[in-house]
Amino acid sequence: MRVGSYLGIPFRVNPLFFVLLLGAAAAGLLPQVLLIFAIVLWHETAHLLAAKLHRLDVTEVELLPFGGVARFEALLQTDPGLEWKVAVVGPLSNLLLMGLLFASRHYYAIPQNLYDFAMLANGGMFLFNLLPALPLDGGRILRSILVHRRGFREATELSALVAQILAAVMCCWGLYTLYLGYTGGAGFCVLGVFVFSSALGERKNAVYIFMRYMAHKRSEIRLRRVLPVHQLVATAETSIGEVVKRFQPPAYHIIWVMDLEGELVGIVGELELINALFAEGTHIKVGTLVRNKL
Repeated sequence: MRVGSYLGIPFRVNPLFFVLLLGAAAAGLLPQVLLIFAIVLWHETAHLLAAKLHRLDVTEVELLPFGGVARFEALLQTDPGLEWKVAVVGPLSNLLLMGLLFASRHYYAIPQNLYDFAMLANGGMFLFNLLPALPLDGGRILRSILVHRRGFREATELSALVAQILAAVMCCWGLYTLYLGYTGGAGFCVLGVFVFSSALGERKNAVYIFMRYMAHKRSEIRLRRVLPVHQLVATAETSIGEVVKRFQPPAYHIIWVMDLEGELVGIVGELELINALFAEGTHIKVGTLVRNKL
């Protein structure tokens, strides 16, 4: 549900957040929830400022029951260096806010219960967002590291798998604490379900994001003019589907093709491979794309 704009960006609130507000009001916890809302807004503002610093267009910001998410026009996920920079400022902003709160106590009389809750909420958000679980900031940092060794597709799948394992651990811990009589365990269960479903969505979207990235590769070359190069070696019988799994955006890829005896046959550029992928599918052998044999 769109409720206005923030820093000139459309601002949406998930309907479940209003359910959370009603529940908090009924339990007498409305001030605490509003404080968490302010902390989430601070966290997301850090992401927005980092995005604007790197000239990224933000399409909208959505507030969720357990945090927020900023959506970008650019394919941020396919630029590991940029994704890492935008992701890490969120948790760092929570540390900064904790430092400001601590320092302000020397100049302002902050009620002890408000101070304790604000510090606890900030610390919790810092630790929670650093979990190596997509779509949390820690998961995005993990993917940006894995991309250099595994390629975008596999890095996303591994990061999502870690997220789903952590989500299962959260749910199990929540159920165990509920069994022991601690009602706070319900929160772990809800968080686990949220992380699991979000990771599943990231995993499904990875194919779409990567295909969109490849479709825009030609225009990216024209815009950037110079790109880093990443070289791969593949046998002539390797399918282009297997090759693209190893692509590491935003580099341009050159594939050295060799026969089964280990002799070099030729070279295939990334654009040639992408054109064949969209024209004939992933099953085409990379050896058939070699035009000028060595």
